[in-house]
Amino acid sequence: MSVNRFEITLPMLCAKPDALLSQIEASGAVTLIVDIRKDWVSATAADAMRPILAHRQLTAGDTLFRVDRPDDETGHGAIERLVALRPCGFVLSGCGGAADIQKFDAMLRVAEAIHGIEAGSIALFAELGEDAVFLLSPVSLKDVSRRLKAVIFDSRGLMQATDSRAFNAAASRTGAPLLLARGIAVVKARQAGIGCYELLQETENDPRTMREIALADGFSGVVTRNAAQLAALAAGHDVRP
Repeated sequence: MSVNRFEITLPMLCAKPDALLSQIEASGAVTLIVDIRKDWVSATAADAMRPILAHRQLTAGDTLFRVDRPDDETGHGAIERLVALRPCGFVLSGCGGAADIQKFDAMLRVAEAIHGIEAGSIALFAELGEDAVFLLSPVSLKDVSRRLKAVIFDSRGLMQATDSRAFNAAASRTGAPLLLARGIAVVKARQAGIGCYELLQETENDPRTMREIALADGFSGVVTRNAAQLAALAAGHDVRP
């Protein structure tokens, strides 16, 4: 039985492919999450990733692919094509909880075997936000998958799923669904003994303050969305172990 050796390099950057090539050289040593959710199951998605991975070989840090929850047939083929590129891991967006993680783990294991990759060597991050089932599930993430490294909390996805806002003006406080979901994300991750990172919104212009808030709330750190946010965090990389 293999042990996943993936180590998270901070800071972290998540962006779409068309915005990444101009940011890779400036990003330096980061964990890069390529957001390919829009067309990740297409036959050309893997080919589109090759230039990004080629650029990444010139810098330090790991590369992960952010994908949507796959179906049984099309998803298998897409995962096999992407695994052939040997990324460091995947971020499972729209995750509904432990069952989705185990299903994705099994798909990765098959793809690893097909391409002669050590079983369990590709890491997995579970994204909490778009599917409220993840929030309400009482099932612990502990020991669900050896490759599961962290939970990523997507506040935008959560607010879209619950039709809520970040700030409740009438009550002069943070929106209740957002407060609840943030706490659940941290608790689920801590119970499982894994990290928990908050995905910043693309319009966030004070990432350093947001990082301090996240750390105080129990998060391990934040995931930036662009080079400007990344630069703003360059002065320090505090992270909760």
